[in-house]
Amino acid sequence: MPRLLLAVICCSMVHLAWGASPSSRADSLQRLLSTSRPDTNRVRILIQLAWERTDDNPLKGVEYGQQGVRLARQLHFRSGECRALLMLGWAFMRTGNYATAIQTQVTARRLAESIGYAGGVIHADNAMGYAHLEQGNRQLSLRYFRRAVGQAERYHDTVLLTPILGNIGRAHLELGRPDSAWYYTWRGYQLDLEQQDVHSEIGDLSILGDIEARRGHIHQARYFYQQAISRAVGMPVSYAISRAYLGLARLVRNQQPAAAMQYARQALAAGKAGRYAKGVFEASDYLADLYADTGSNAEAYRYLRAAAATRDSLFSQSRMAQVQALSFSEELHQQKLAEEGERAAARRWQFILALALAGAVLTAIVGYLLISRRHLRREVEFVQERQRMERSHSRAILDAEQNERRRVGADLHDSVGQLLSAAKMTLGALRRRLPLTDTVHQELFGNSMDMLDEAVREVRSISHNLVPTTFTRHGLVQAVRCLLDRLALGPRQLQIQLEVNGLQDHQLDSTLENILFRILQELIHNVTKHAQATELTVQLSCQQEELQISIIDNGVGFNPAAQHENVGIGLRNVASRVAYLHGEFAIHSTTGGGTCTILKIPLRMGATAVLV
Repeated sequence: MPRLLLAVICCSMVHLAWGASPSSRADSLQRLLSTSRPDTNRVRILIQLAWERTDDNPLKGVEYGQQGVRLARQLHFRSGECRALLMLGWAFMRTGNYATAIQTQVTARRLAESIGYAGGVIHADNAMGYAHLEQGNRQLSLRYFRRAVGQAERYHDTVLLTPILGNIGRAHLELGRPDSAWYYTWRGYQLDLEQQDVHSEIGDLSILGDIEARRGHIHQARYFYQQAISRAVGMPVSYAISRAYLGLARLVRNQQPAAAMQYARQALAAGKAGRYAKGVFEASDYLADLYADTGSNAEAYRYLRAAAATRDSLFSQSRMAQVQALSFSEELHQQKLAEEGERAAARRWQFILALALAGAVLTAIVGYLLISRRHLRREVEFVQERQRMERSHSRAILDAEQNERRRVGADLHDSVGQLLSAAKMTLGALRRRLPLTDTVHQELFGNSMDMLDEAVREVRSISHNLVPTTFTRHGLVQAVRCLLDRLALGPRQLQIQLEVNGLQDHQLDSTLENILFRILQELIHNVTKHAQATELTVQLSCQQEELQISIIDNGVGFNPAAQHENVGIGLRNVASRVAYLHGEFAIHSTTGGGTCTILKIPLRMGATAVLV
């Protein structure tokens, strides 16, 4: 068996020296096995036992290998399982069950790849190449050998590379390429010496002997065979010793028949000592040929029967190994089914847990949405309540303003106006009683009366502006028309045009009309005060749900962007009143191009606002 197997044997077994006999090492391992617990160390002992018994009792090697695989799988010891499969594959190969050996090595290689065990991959490739070589598939074996060499060189693993080269050399020899066989085998032999790999060295010496024999170099062949035999003392390499003795027998068959007979018997003895059935069969068959050449038919027949018995034994051993393989395969199949069942159950549990988790997440999301919706509803209610309170507050301010205007207007009309009228009557009576002959005094008296008349008119105008009687009697349109008429009669000679559309079909709330009148009053006052206009147009347009008011003049205009920070109190009041009515307020103006002020008041919103 190639020395590559030693690369996977556990380090805890190194105390079992190769100097001891195979049976003593196996006995020591057996004692360790009997006292070991079912743990990873027991797996290592089973692997070592499978290695030890593969050469002398392959069926026992198969048994130990199967036990190692089972225990490693129970312990989930994957590297141990891989090594046990590798040993098991070699044991199947020694029984002649090459198909099962290759199948086992394929399984081992897949496992080695999955766990990242490069040594297992190299070992499996070498073993599959060896199995194909034993069956005569030399080209296929070279493919596996070269793949193993490539992996070993990739990882710079000289220990694993060493035994593969000799196997490549043997394949080339069987293909009739002695020069290539010599190149690879000699290279492997040099590595054997460097690595002190005695096991691989013995096998390579035997192959070198076969190469030199094929070349016809008798002395060199004899040297290599003898070196292999001398190095094999105490080593479990019966296959190499048997082949070396058989090679010596073939070398001297023609010149020294007696020596050939002796070498053949030694090959037979080596095969029997190591239970190497193939070696026993080949040696027995060769001895039968030798005795047939000498005319000893009885001896020839005896060895032919021995060869036949060995062949039958080899066949029986192969059949038993096949039965074991089938049983083991069925066991592995059942174990695989059990593992698949466990995985399926685990997947089901995972699916159930995933569903439960998804349900919990969904419940949490729904709960969060409900809570958020409730919170949002409360926020909306809070905003609505705040808006209602703001409207109520604004309504109260507007009512208070209107009431204060009425009070001030009434006070001006009833108190100040009456006092001024009384003062004028008193001054008139005083003039009748005091004749004023002096021109200066008459002029002063006349000026005083004129000032009183002006004061009475001003008080009356302010009183009417605060509470227009036309507005209270006839509504918004008539009040606006009266306001514009008074402006038209003023000293500015302002041409005024009022356009009304659709207001006749709508009955506006009195509070809404009051707010709109104050807005118009303030905007028209700004035109007369600042615009220096000669034309003024006021448009009142009422549609189904909106009232639009436009105030257009041809005055000096201004830049709204520049005046944004300097807006007066009047425009601020206009903006606040429009906002209270949920309307829109826009001023369009350019310097020297006049001004257009547009208001859009929603009637429903406005009516609702003032009626709440």
